[in-house]
Amino acid sequence: MIRFDPNNYEFNKSSDKGVYIIHGFSNTTYEVKELAEFLGKKGFHTIANNLPGHGTTPEECNKVKYQMWLEHVKQELANLISISKKTYVVGCSMGADLALYLCSMFPINGCIVGGTVLKFNNPFTIHFLIPILCRALKFSKKEIKNDTTRKYYGYTSYPLIALNEMRKLTNMITKKLPEVTVPVLIIHSKADKLSLEKNVDLVYNQIQSTIKEKFFVDNAHHNLFDENEDQEKIFKQILNFITKH
Repeated sequence: MIRFDPNNYEFNKSSDKGVYIIHGFSNTTYEVKELAEFLGKKGFHTIANNLPGHGTTPEECNKVKYQMWLEHVKQELANLISISKKTYVVGCSMGADLALYLCSMFPINGCIVGGTVLKFNNPFTIHFLIPILCRALKFSKKEIKNDTTRKYYGYTSYPLIALNEMRKLTNMITKKLPEVTVPVLIIHSKADKLSLEKNVDLVYNQIQSTIKEKFFVDNAHHNLFDENEDQEKIFKQILNFITKH
């Protein structure tokens, strides 16, 4: 089953404590909606919107330059800061990368990242093959098995031109890490097959935050904030972190 959601979400608008939540590459708000609802019920004004080229079609995603993602998240966060006394950013996968970028620019109260992808488990493919392949092939079909226990997110094919833009994005954001000084919580699942654990060390060692924490779980998949065995632990840890800061 494909998990796909073209909708944007906003909960508990009356709160002056804002949380901007960012989904991952070729994904949609489906993977972060439950977290947005949870934090909304806990007294936070939460916003989760689809990034440019997401929640539409792979063809539309391939039209996006990574600078469009940067401008989008900057505007979303600036709007939230303007109406909030406290502001936090949460991101999953590429959304985590974008969250770290925002932290290098805005004096927010805290940042939570999960499944960060600045280092890839297939670096040769990402850094050498994709820039070449995307000139000839626009899409790569996902292998979707008829298995009701397995979750598939976003599009049924990978938009390769957009994936190359993500590659550029990760290179740029890695260089920005030393500019991050806000409190950061880094979440990682040992069962994550897409995000390497070395991403945790990269972020932790490069950011200049005085307050920085690592939190590991054992069973969650890459989409950490969607339904999984560790979801309750993850949500509790996030709530504790933003309540403290």
